[in-house]
Amino acid sequence: MQIDMFETEGMMLARLRADWTKAIEGNGGHCPCCGRWGKVYTQRLTQSMALALRWIMVHGEQDGWVQVQERAPRWMMRGKTYSLLEHWGLIESKAHRSGVWRATHYGQDFVLGHCEAHAAVHVYDNKVWGLSAETVKFRDCFGKDFDFDLLMSDRYDWSVIQ
Repeated sequence: MQIDMFETEGMMLARLRADWTKAIEGNGGHCPCCGRWGKVYTQRLTQSMALALRWIMVHGEQDGWVQVQERAPRWMMRGKTYSLLEHWGLIESKAHRSGVWRATHYGQDFVLGHCEAHAAVHVYDNKVWGLSAETVKFRDCFGKDFDFDLLMSDRYDWSVIQ
């Protein structure tokens, strides 16, 4: 009986990939080849991210672009989670590391209540690994005591956010 060397290597590679996938989707682990840490992280769409999306939408120039690094309020820059909105396709960057962002059409539709978004994304190596089955409306991102109608009005005072 002849052994097909390529099939054996393929099977070994498939097993290694399956083991690595199991490791990163669980508690994470170090790659046996390079030693780099890997883990799939789940990021939920939070109230502060939803507020940041609305802020970007409101404060964009005529073409929608806004220099977030220079113009964003302190509450938004403190956590810098707004950039994660790109994983949902809710915002886009003008150029890599430019600090200039705008809400996508999908992001605008989400804020205006015309569509839903996945409640969470699963991210590995800063790329979307998967999406949650659960979806949320923009309004769902806020607590019961939050004045949603005021947020959506033209007179919302952004300085009240801590």
